[in-house]
Amino acid sequence: MYLVVVYKKTEEQQSVVMAMTKGKGIKGIAIRQFALETVLLFIFLVNGFGAFAQLTIRGRVTDASTGEGISGVSVVLRDTDIGTSTDRAGFYSLFIPHVSRSITFDALGYKALVTQLPQTGDQTLNVQLEENIHALDEVMVEGKGRYRNRDNPAVALIRQVIQHKPLNRLARYDYVSFQRYEKVMLAVSNPPKGLLNSGITRGYRFALENTDTTLVPGKALLPVFLEEHVARQYLRAFPKAAKTLVTAHRKTELDPRYVNNRNIEAYMEYIHGDVDIYDDNILILNKPFLGPTAESAPLFYKYYITDTLSTGEGTFIELTFVPRNREDRLFAGKLQVTLDGNYGIRQADIRIGHEANLNWVTDVTISQRFNRQGNGIYLLGHSDMRIHFGLTGGKRGAFGQRTLVYGDYDTQQQTPDRVFDGQPASMVAGADLVPDRYWKENRPVPLTSVEANTYTNFDSLRNNRAFKRTLDWGSVLLSSFKRAGPVEIGPVEYMYSYNELEGSRVRIGGRTSPLLSDKIYGEAYAAYGFRDERVKFYLGTAYTLNGRPVAAYPAHYIQATYQQDAREPGQRLGFRNGDSFVRSFRRDDQDKWLYNKAMRLNHVIEFGNHFMLQTHVATLRQTPAAQLHFISAGPGADTLRGLQTAEWGLSLRWAPHEAFLQRNVERTPMINKFPVFNLRYNMGVKGLLGSDYGYHALRFDVFKRVFLSQLGFADVNMGAGYIFGTLPFPLLDIPNANQTYVLSPDAYSLMEDLEFVSDQYVKFSIEHRLNGFILNKIPLIKRLKLREIISFRLLYGNVRPENRPENGGTGVFRLPTDLHGNPTTFTLGQKPYMETAFGLENILNVFRIEYVTRLSYLGHLGADRNGIRIGASLSF
Repeated sequence: MYLVVVYKKTEEQQSVVMAMTKGKGIKGIAIRQFALETVLLFIFLVNGFGAFAQLTIRGRVTDASTGEGISGVSVVLRDTDIGTSTDRAGFYSLFIPHVSRSITFDALGYKALVTQLPQTGDQTLNVQLEENIHALDEVMVEGKGRYRNRDNPAVALIRQVIQHKPLNRLARYDYVSFQRYEKVMLAVSNPPKGLLNSGITRGYRFALENTDTTLVPGKALLPVFLEEHVARQYLRAFPKAAKTLVTAHRKTELDPRYVNNRNIEAYMEYIHGDVDIYDDNILILNKPFLGPTAESAPLFYKYYITDTLSTGEGTFIELTFVPRNREDRLFAGKLQVTLDGNYGIRQADIRIGHEANLNWVTDVTISQRFNRQGNGIYLLGHSDMRIHFGLTGGKRGAFGQRTLVYGDYDTQQQTPDRVFDGQPASMVAGADLVPDRYWKENRPVPLTSVEANTYTNFDSLRNNRAFKRTLDWGSVLLSSFKRAGPVEIGPVEYMYSYNELEGSRVRIGGRTSPLLSDKIYGEAYAAYGFRDERVKFYLGTAYTLNGRPVAAYPAHYIQATYQQDAREPGQRLGFRNGDSFVRSFRRDDQDKWLYNKAMRLNHVIEFGNHFMLQTHVATLRQTPAAQLHFISAGPGADTLRGLQTAEWGLSLRWAPHEAFLQRNVERTPMINKFPVFNLRYNMGVKGLLGSDYGYHALRFDVFKRVFLSQLGFADVNMGAGYIFGTLPFPLLDIPNANQTYVLSPDAYSLMEDLEFVSDQYVKFSIEHRLNGFILNKIPLIKRLKLREIISFRLLYGNVRPENRPENGGTGVFRLPTDLHGNPTTFTLGQKPYMETAFGLENILNVFRIEYVTRLSYLGHLGADRNGIRIGASLSF
């Protein structure tokens, strides 16, 4: 039985006390109200008489292995409710009466320690705790029988926490501002000793010897990235807005010729997201984990009351929780809950163990401390997240840490609207140039000697020749480009490919690097097909218009490209589209091709919150190749040699709160919970630059990742389009068909090349990743950490009468056929095209395999009803 002592109880507090002591409690003993009041009176009297003989115990609690102070340790007199907890550095102070002869020290991840109290006078008592990483797995429940939620006082308490969440979150305030310090560190764990003695690293061995053996017991950490921020953050509830003003910034940087430092910074922010203990779903490594205070949490967690604690701030209950299924994406840990009527969280220590279905991650721990404000609400004061990465469960791998310290909360002052103007985050002038003295005065958490040396070492490495050689060859593996002075040669995977039109195709290409200029960017390639004996090439350049590096957010630049190349119908043109090595392996014959001559001039500008406006002027000459022919549908059935168009276009893209990795003009989005909208308009101008047709085309698409807590997440795509004008089939909408055995996320896996055309369409696709929700519950199989995937794609469209070749309209082409005159291209009729897939991913942590089934238009010539597709990716 756990007894909560509250001298002046509100009705809510009294109900919780009763809930924890009545009926079938932890020991199954019922206590009547009369007995409860008697016990309370007895404790009050004992405390009252004991006050005449108090002594003070103070000291520090440290890690037995590292000697570092441990924060948040529960310091409690045995057999009483009197106690406190240690501060960030591990110090504590406790006034106690002579009612006990021993004191208990307990913390998440450490073995509890019970020691004897001094008997007279103020005393110093320093103790060391030994680590116990399995402590949470060994929670013992007093009493017998199966765990259940009904009549469980711990569940009653967590439901009070859930009910009172709106009261304890920042969102309760109309305006709030606060100071925030942030430190992010990435380190290599236990670097191989052979690396220190290698001739390759001889020139920068001093940097490899800068290891920390105290932060994580049993591991030597070599920092390879370190970043710090000091910022003022502003929040507004209505209309919702946020602004972060960075006043000081410092980070390690490598040579930008080999490494994109901003990408490292963005990725570290991505994997170390903000943790709100009150969120239903907490994103760790951009994957949703059900929080212990979620509405449905009692269905997935087991809760136990493991301690009570009284301090000068009040009385707190320690709740320990563990997942019902260790392989699910859940946490284990402890919460300290207030009993002041607010039921807020004062302290949270949570972790994700190696049993969870995560790749390359062996352990995640999060420790948060909340400070009491003047109105009694506890707001976040300190947060520390630690992630251990590794290929196996061994000691070697990587370690990431993110430390946040909050303070100076202002919930009374209304923030002027002008503060929220512009970008959600901005940096004051000179924030990167603040002196060391500023950091020493404003860091709430001092740097370790190893961290301080990291800044110094990185400054030395910038001009180290041996280190530059290592970065040079490392960049080849990561980017597929080899640096050659101010240019980079690649991509390597595009240098050779094979297709039925060109036969063996070789290509040499490259791009400029920031070493040449960060205001101008260029890329080019030349390719040759040994079967068609044609030379293909691409030229592209971009120039910044806002003085910033090309395409750096917020971007403003112009871009010009010219391309002559062969592509399959429906495939986009571009520097990286169409001829990679993996596309050499096809499932069907490729007998329909187009030779394209394309010229395009783009103007791109970005505004607040990732709103992009793009305008372009383009010309395109399409010439049929292989078994594809342009034959007019009118009288005479003339065969045309090509098709010329010229158009003006406008594109609007809005991706709120988007994060991405960028190299020059290329961006790789890091998907978050926010939708992405695209609206495009194209107008073909007949007669302009020899254009044969005039038309209007309007297309709209939206993408959204929907996080479904324990059921994983679903990627949803929806789109619609309408093309106005009388046009031949090459100018209608042609879906992108995937003719390879490799998965392509934006293509239909079982559709044939040029199988469908339409001048109006709607499309829908969903890919649901269950993240092992089902397989994690099957014995033996769950050890493989496989993850289930279900997907569905639908395309429905039509072709207006004036664009149907059977009606013989002027300028319309006959739809393609095979050599025997059998139709191979169709219009969508009364039913949509549909396909579905069932698959497994995370095979050997890398591979993915899907079984794809086609659901409609099964009678089309050459249509595959089923197929296997494979893929590979590195993800958490």
